[in-house]
Amino acid sequence: MPIDLADLIAAGGVLAGPAYTDTFTDWSYDSRLTNAGECFIALRTARADGHDYIPAAIAAGARGVLCSRPPHDAGNATVIVCPDPQALLLRWASARLRALHPTVIAVTGGIGKTLARRAIAAVLSQQAATFQSRRNFNSLLGLPIALARLRDGDRYAVLEFAGEQLAPLAAAFPPHLAVITPAADPAMAAYLADQGAQLLIVAEPFRYTGASGIDLRATAIEYGRDGVSFLAQSSESNLAITTPLLGPPGVAAALAAVAVGRVCGVAPEAIQQALAQLEAPAGRLRPVAGAQGETILDDSFNATPLAMRAALQTLAALPARRRIAVLGTPTELPAIDPTPILTELGAQAAQSADYLVLKGIGAATMAHAARLANPAASIHVVDTNDAARAALPADRGNNDLVLVSGGASERLEQVIAPLLAVDHLPERLLVRQEPAWRSVRIGDPGRPTWVHLDLSAIADNVRALRAHAGVPLMVVLKGDGYGHGAARVARAALAAGAESVAVATLGEGRALRAQGINAPILVLGYTPPWQVADAIRLDLMITLFDDDTAQALSAAAAELGRPARVHIKADTGMARLGLPPAEVGPFLHRLRDRPGIEPVGLYTHFARADEADPTPTTQQLARFQAILTEITSAGLRPPIVHAANSAATLRFPAARFDMVRPGLACYGLAPSLDAPLLPGMRPALSFYSEVAQVRAHPAGTPISYGGVYVTPRPARIATIPVGYADGLRRSPPWREVLIRGRRAPIVGRICMDYIMVDVTGIPGVQRGDAVTIIGRQGDDAIWVDEIAGWLGTISYEVLTGILPRVPREI
Repeated sequence: MPIDLADLIAAGGVLAGPAYTDTFTDWSYDSRLTNAGECFIALRTARADGHDYIPAAIAAGARGVLCSRPPHDAGNATVIVCPDPQALLLRWASARLRALHPTVIAVTGGIGKTLARRAIAAVLSQQAATFQSRRNFNSLLGLPIALARLRDGDRYAVLEFAGEQLAPLAAAFPPHLAVITPAADPAMAAYLADQGAQLLIVAEPFRYTGASGIDLRATAIEYGRDGVSFLAQSSESNLAITTPLLGPPGVAAALAAVAVGRVCGVAPEAIQQALAQLEAPAGRLRPVAGAQGETILDDSFNATPLAMRAALQTLAALPARRRIAVLGTPTELPAIDPTPILTELGAQAAQSADYLVLKGIGAATMAHAARLANPAASIHVVDTNDAARAALPADRGNNDLVLVSGGASERLEQVIAPLLAVDHLPERLLVRQEPAWRSVRIGDPGRPTWVHLDLSAIADNVRALRAHAGVPLMVVLKGDGYGHGAARVARAALAAGAESVAVATLGEGRALRAQGINAPILVLGYTPPWQVADAIRLDLMITLFDDDTAQALSAAAAELGRPARVHIKADTGMARLGLPPAEVGPFLHRLRDRPGIEPVGLYTHFARADEADPTPTTQQLARFQAILTEITSAGLRPPIVHAANSAATLRFPAARFDMVRPGLACYGLAPSLDAPLLPGMRPALSFYSEVAQVRAHPAGTPISYGGVYVTPRPARIATIPVGYADGLRRSPPWREVLIRGRRAPIVGRICMDYIMVDVTGIPGVQRGDAVTIIGRQGDDAIWVDEIAGWLGTISYEVLTGILPRVPREI
């Protein structure tokens, strides 16, 4: 049934310009998903203004536009104007429902709303034409859009109501019958009863009571990999139910459908037939076949903590040779402290699965709880979907179950797609497969200023360096992985072939161990004697160069009953830390008399390997070679010798020895013009913000603290929520950012939390526009090396200067 222009006018719209058509096929709310003949709704959201996308929607074939201000050029599209397009949409949908007057069944509650809605609609369809809201269109915006497909002649309308918008939804679309699913707020039932709806509510697990005296419970429940079976038992009769829906959620949804069918007079045989043929929706505990014979339980749509618990309960209930769970961080976590919920989920996961892959910001917390709950479980923490897939056991096969569950922002359908059997097409089985989803970001960072990290770039850079060096690689993670996040960089680098990692302090090493990094870790900096016992407990290798620390280390090793592994540092020309060349041999000889100390490495550090003149580096290298010759002949050479930082790894083959330890190059930045990266290596970090405000100022207006900058002409100044407390140097100052693909100069003094940018020469800049601080936008780019030149420093300082309050997006 088409959308009529007359109905939109009746709902409060005003025609702006000619009416090129008076009917539309459907609503469109995203220009990337617009189809020919639809009416595009230009909505202003917290993230964007839909009016900016009207031209794209018209180009895609939209024949109508509903907006608050008409576009400059609407082509042959009919334009309807109103103060609030979403409010008009709601009025239109409410009037459409009243005009077609189906029996409205509302499904709301805690978990399982979508499964219950689908099961109920399937049962009612056995009796009469039935409409149901599609996908997750259950909000004040989504449900009115869905109702465009309500047809004249539909006897039933099964509508899913988002719990947090229950009151306005029930007012706009009054239900005749309301089904309240498990884990609902008790106030929901009272509110709907006050509105005059008949109620069917979950009185206890697997029991519905309410309308028409229904008291229905599920008994004799049997769980299988092909679905569930149970008896729908009441005082009047028993009805045997079999459905392909899985686990406890499948029982609850099917039982709700039986209850509604009973209330609406659907024949028992028709109820059985409908539920036997029902298929789970994509992304909600839907079983799909894996390429290696395993069964994948796809719960990737948008799992809440309650939904994830139900999914884990299902995994535990099903027969399997081995149970594997890939869990992303769920949605709807508490804003203040999600730790208790994540801890509960981690413990349940370890009791439900034999093998866990945990991803997202909650992964480390879940992993810690899982290890406590089941020390025998195989637990892997990852940061990307590629890493999650790679962490799965390679020997998956028949009778293995793989649960994949997480919030929408985790995009776990990307984990599943490459695992599907050959004849199982992702676009037919999985959520978010339309081409537009390739450019959609779900979820927002914690601020409108954030860092984006490309861990695949780090992995590729590590692979390139490892192949170039031809020896084992130790990735340097000082300064929280040069501002990239030490733990996530460690996981990416180790998966890409690095053998070990290095940090500056014992505290950095402790943080990695707490994140589950079990690889060898070398502390490159000074470890005082009072910290050596902790280093041994944490299985950290420390840098050793003095007798006092050696004595403390030997005593701690004896007390703990564990050897202390150390790397001896030789100072060959840096004049910072280490033993002079002449003292290295005697020191190693004295260590033989220190029980419990195991010298596993010897290293030095180059001071000028990034300079054009190779002479200082070759001189240091010669001194180091002389040390090696001496200690080798004396039988004192440790098994691992290393010297090459990033520049030496790239430029000096003779410096590679038994291992290299690059830092900056792993993150995709060249040490200098004289030490370029290998082909294909790329930066892993970019830095963004957005425009907070744009104002026009007359000539002569002082900008920012001190008024040191005064507009020389009328100017449009944009304020950006990023400042020196985020890492933008105040003096010498950061110079430029990118807006709408063009460079915009920073004017006035940089504040703690803001910068002001002159956008006079960039047309159309408005609140919400993307700002690139580091990275590419359009045809231009600002990279760290350029910024370091502005600031008179090195790229290392720019990276490590981006402070922790800037959220990191993976």
